[in-house]
Amino acid sequence: MVNGIFTAMKKVFLIFISVFTCAVLKAQTADSVTNKFNKIPFLRFDVFAKFPGGHFEEYIEKNIRYPDGLAQNVNGESVIAFSVDSDGNVVNVQLLKNLSPAVDGEVMRVFNASPKWIPAKLKGNNVKVNIGIRLMIETDNAAKSIKATEYKYPVKTFVYDENTIYTAVSVPPKFPGDIDSLHNYLEKNIVYPAKQLKEHIGGSVILSFVIEKDGSLTDIKAVRSPDEQFSEEAIRIMRPIKYINGSQNGRPVRVMYFMEIKFDPHDPSSH
Repeated sequence: MVNGIFTAMKKVFLIFISVFTCAVLKAQTADSVTNKFNKIPFLRFDVFAKFPGGHFEEYIEKNIRYPDGLAQNVNGESVIAFSVDSDGNVVNVQLLKNLSPAVDGEVMRVFNASPKWIPAKLKGNNVKVNIGIRLMIETDNAAKSIKATEYKYPVKTFVYDENTIYTAVSVPPKFPGDIDSLHNYLEKNIVYPAKQLKEHIGGSVILSFVIEKDGSLTDIKAVRSPDEQFSEEAIRIMRPIKYINGSQNGRPVRVMYFMEIKFDPHDPSSH
């Protein structure tokens, strides 16, 4: 299977612990929220989990309640990670950024009380996925009210530089066609190293590369690999590919991208 990694969803405030564009939140310290997100395992999927009957953020806004015993206003960002298991249950809820014990407890209650989701799928089977959410919390002690709304990212002035390599862009690059087209290309062209196949050696190669303004790939590197021959084959198969370029504010830009290519000795055609 092939997956991009490090994705941010734009319209809502779900941060998927996965894939397919290249929005990267830069870690500031060893204890930053991003660092905590990065420690959550990536779980493979073809179709992502879906909250039934609308958006999950609408459920949160409707069901969060002013915490009992909260004596002062609490305003700020709350960051939550959780999983949706193969049965659609919300499990493993954890706070990655806290506000106050009372508010944190109410946030945890709402997440743990979530209705079942439609599970994610991989090759037609239900699978577990990991998700992260950033909320802005505002409480009003006088009115005994609490609001949980979409986190608003700070507005930044865009200064165009044709040589800058971006990690997050308004229109991310994409492979021509769809994900199946990329799978088909790999299945037809990749060559499983004979020695590794014979000895049942497998594993995943994580590649990094720059998608240039014309869609070509440069600076292709294996940033993680179980075997040097796997690295060489993964780099070889990606060199001729040309993407549809990414853009920022209507201008084509260079974009850093990450991809996983899996070598499975039990299914050498599956990448």
